[in-house]
Amino acid sequence: MDELPYEWVKAIEASFLGRLPPRTWRPLFERARQVQAAPKAILYTETEQERTAHLVLVLDGLVRVYRTSRAGREVTLRHARHGDILGLPSVVAQVSPAAAQAVIPTRVVAMSAPALRACAQRDSRLAWAMAEEMAGSLFNIQERLAHNVFAPVRGRVARYLLDVAMPNPDDPTAASGHPTIAASQAPIAAASHEDIAAAIGTLREVVARTLAAFRDEGLTRRSDAGIILADLDGLRAVAQSDEFRDFRSRP
Repeated sequence: MDELPYEWVKAIEASFLGRLPPRTWRPLFERARQVQAAPKAILYTETEQERTAHLVLVLDGLVRVYRTSRAGREVTLRHARHGDILGLPSVVAQVSPAAAQAVIPTRVVAMSAPALRACAQRDSRLAWAMAEEMAGSLFNIQERLAHNVFAPVRGRVARYLLDVAMPNPDDPTAASGHPTIAASQAPIAAASHEDIAAAIGTLREVVARTLAAFRDEGLTRRSDAGIILADLDGLRAVAQSDEFRDFRSRP
């Protein structure tokens, strides 16, 4: 079997597959292919047609998973980053009611859903690892829903910014969590007022006022590339993110 690209292996090791021996996951990538997606590009669409499944491993960038109402309104279910594997429920159910879209330039590996399904039916360890991953994703989506329903707008905006923040492209080494780092070293959220409003279920004008308050408080700063998160600890306090644990994390 040919060697997999180094970047693929690092992403696999960061995913739930990394908890399994290589002989388990290597066959899943025999016919996989790498895809480069521009911002706003659709990685896969929503469909409830039977025997439809999508499966991608995120190498880098940021992916938004969402659903669309009949009236055309969208709701964001989750964001995915390096090492996340999207589409697991569709592998089991063989329908894909959610869509995935690149938020920023993103690279993914398109995998074979039928291959994963067949392997999981034979290998109980792989099947259990899939079940754990899907349970964690479900609980995190429930936490997001609860936060968007119960938290005030300030908390919802802060949490959204933390969810989508990426290292500043002007300083790729600056993945720091320190609250007082310089603006050029702080993470950045490439999100418009419309993006945030749609994601948290409020009006653009409300988001604009909230972000203006964040800037006045020194929590964020403006940038041509997006919203700079100048005070991460301050934003976490506003988001009350300590109330919400990542159910996919492991000891």
